[in-house]
Amino acid sequence: WNDKNIVLVNGKWEQGYPEPRPGEPSPPPPRDDRWKYNDTTIIVLIASYREKRCPDTLVSLFNSSNFADRVQVGLVQQNAVTDEDCTAGYCTRMGTPLTKGEDGKYKIDKANPCPYFSQIKVMRLNEKEAKGPVYARALQAQLVPDDTDFCMQIDAHTRFIEGWDNRMLNEWGKANNEYAVLSTYPTNVHDLYKNSNNHWEMPHLCYASFAGKGKVANNRAGAVANLERPILAPLWAAGLSFHRCHAERNVPNDINLKSIFAGEEYGRGSRLWTHGYDFYSISRPVIGTYYGGEKLGGGTGHMSGQEARESADRLATLLKWPGSDQSPGAVAKLGSLGLGTRRKLEKYGEWCGVDTINQKIENHCILSYVDWDSHDSMYAEYQPTGPEVVKDAEWRRKKEEAKLLLSTETKDGSGNKDKETELLLNIVAFVVISSTLVTGFSIYVGSNYKRIVKPTISKFTV
Repeated sequence: WNDKNIVLVNGKWEQGYPEPRPGEPSPPPPRDDRWKYNDTTIIVLIASYREKRCPDTLVSLFNSSNFADRVQVGLVQQNAVTDEDCTAGYCTRMGTPLTKGEDGKYKIDKANPCPYFSQIKVMRLNEKEAKGPVYARALQAQLVPDDTDFCMQIDAHTRFIEGWDNRMLNEWGKANNEYAVLSTYPTNVHDLYKNSNNHWEMPHLCYASFAGKGKVANNRAGAVANLERPILAPLWAAGLSFHRCHAERNVPNDINLKSIFAGEEYGRGSRLWTHGYDFYSISRPVIGTYYGGEKLGGGTGHMSGQEARESADRLATLLKWPGSDQSPGAVAKLGSLGLGTRRKLEKYGEWCGVDTINQKIENHCILSYVDWDSHDSMYAEYQPTGPEVVKDAEWRRKKEEAKLLLSTETKDGSGNKDKETELLLNIVAFVVISSTLVTGFSIYVGSNYKRIVKPTISKFTV
């Protein structure tokens, strides 16, 4: 019970292994150390369908972060005209209400601006345009700037613990894996500040079941306890997913999966794993979520039976489901939203215990890292021209030098400009004064030549 790094397996606590054991392969370590810095950027991605708690989620997000200036929000909102706008509600709760212009757009009060308003990017849809959670989450990717470091997907009914931004970055760093995805079902919001069962018990996803053609449903979470660092988990969860943003670019949610509300998480999980990403359960609570009726959500929305069937068929093709369409045309339709090439789906089924090809399920709660089929593409996300660049000590040194140079150039440039202006004004003044003196002297000579000038010249000639 009090041992470190234990995993609950079929009702019994067993020893887990957060780090590779001797002779086992290790994942690619982080390409740089950006997770250690307070200017590392994080975007929190939220899909909200008529969620009443969405404004409170934003309040908690910004108020509980250590460095709110580095946090952004990418919100896909699907509301009815009578629903409270999430951003407007957030600003009202912060004591800085927005005003709505004649064009229907919200505007800030310049005398009393809403905190962090410019860091919230919103895609607003009418609730009748909603096509399920996967569709909305796929739209989130359009709100991620190229230079953002980490992406975090959550639900719209979430609360954050104080310092969550540094806590998540530290958890990710402890995984020691560039392709780590911290993912689980979040702690119940009422247990957020509790040491669960007095040994820091945390949710751990390792149980699943088949839920119809193409669909695998995550079952109620198992548990891990007394973790010293994140531990490998077999399944991915949509309620919390924290990773480098190249995962969001490489393996976005599938926008073609419309009108599907349950059983879709395994599809993205299989894509992430075959692209080389690994899932980890976190060691301590960082966010909490409301469950059941406490969510105050808007339900599933307007679902189409035809779209749901097409989505199930697409998932079945992806997961090589028995009886699914495996023709070259069907596989080609998956396009860039298909499986990766770093590891195989067959290996994922064997490793995680959910074999969609042979329709077998086993509970694999304690796992070892599985190496890639080839290391040729390791760190291929990093390119000299971006969007991913290596932010190591050398990068930071050059960045500081560039700042210093820019600062120096600005000061020197400003000083030179002032000196040039002063010199130009002096030249103009000299010319004007000289011209005036010459003109005045010429007039004097011309008018007094016979009376004064000529006698004077004759006198001094002698």
